Amino acid sequence: MYGMAKLFNLQQKKTNEASSISEDVRHKLYNDLYETLTHPSPIITNQNERKLIRYIQRETEKHNVNNITRTKAYLQFFNRHKEIHWALLAHMVSRNGGYNMTDLKSSLIGRFLADKEKEKLFHFLERANALIFQDAYPQLLLYEISKRENTSLFHLLPALRITKFMIPVWEHFLLSSNSQLLTLALITNEQQYVEKHLINFTITKKIFKTFTYVMQEKLGLTHVIFPYKRYPFLRNYSLAGIEVRDFSSVQERIKIGKQLYSILFSKLCFDSIVHFANHVSHTASRSDYWPHFFSKQLKGNRIIYSPSLLDAWDNVSHHFSHHLDWFTDITLIKGFERGMIVENGDLTKEVKHDLHMLATLGKLTPIQFPEKKKR
Repeated sequence: MYGMAKLFNLQQKKTNEASSISEDVRHKLYNDLYETLTHPSPIITNQNERKLIRYIQRETEKHNVNNITRTKAYLQFFNRHKEIHWALLAHMVSRNGGYNMTDLKSSLIGRFLADKEKEKLFHFLERANALIFQDAYPQLLLYEISKRENTSLFHLLPALRITKFMIPVWEHFLLSSNSQLLTLALITNEQQYVEKHLINFTITKKIFKTFTYVMQEKLGLTHVIFPYKRYPFLRNYSLAGIEVRDFSSVQERIKIGKQLYSILFSKLCFDSIVHFANHVSHTASRSDYWPHFFSKQLKGNRIIYSPSLLDAWDNVSHHFSHHLDWFTDITLIKGFERGMIVENGDLTKEVKHDLHMLATLGKLTPIQFPEKKKR
């Protein structure tokens, strides 16, 4: 049990963290996780289970078409099963993924980027969005069927190419209904999964070193925002959220996911964000939440052009033939059950400041970089 001892030695309490489970429950869950890691069960399915697997795969493929279809599917699932908090978090974060995609064709930053650079960044964002959906949506559907049939079907997760890490977690959720713990586990899973299947690739690492990525990070275009209203009678939405600084770090992305979850389900934001999600259709244009600043149509220099996703980009076909289980060491999940507490996540002033700065820069002539001489 050296691995377990090593893990518990690594745990350190922080003032901005809070555990989602008691210590005795935590010990039992980690023991179950360690047992799953070291003694995985063989994948054996019967005819009915194989039929179920094919159904889930078809449903996932049907909704994994583009950012619009994925984002809508998350919200529809949350509205059917409000105990699955992660589905709402995924919906709101996926909205932001769409904004990032259309930003590349907006009047704010589009003129700074060459078409080839826009394509690279779009395909990176699109691949990440599609990968997470391909991994997470089958889990949601399997839960829905388990709930309907009043039986656990999570032994089928490996047959759906889902990490064995999630088996004890989903089993625990069926018994405890601990929505927070499940959300924290899914946040950890999605980021470790993307790390294994996208971020860790050499070609992806190069993206973070390019001028385009530096420009996005330095100019404040990496905010993850949730539109909300402090009071229902207000005309315009305020923005809550987090500014992403080190997207290349898996631990930082997990931390950000936990912070976003804290903001989303806070008393200040939750009801208003849910209302926004259900009453404002997602087009991936930033005019969805701030029509006084953005427009899907070109309207001169007085308003920022932010196209819809379907006007900006064509659908992309994805292949998901390879699967590598990221859960290879117990230390990879250390502290996953500890949530982050964010007291105030309002970003409205910061985002407006960035918009004004970008609008000013947009009036300048883009910098031309000399081509490197071939050796």
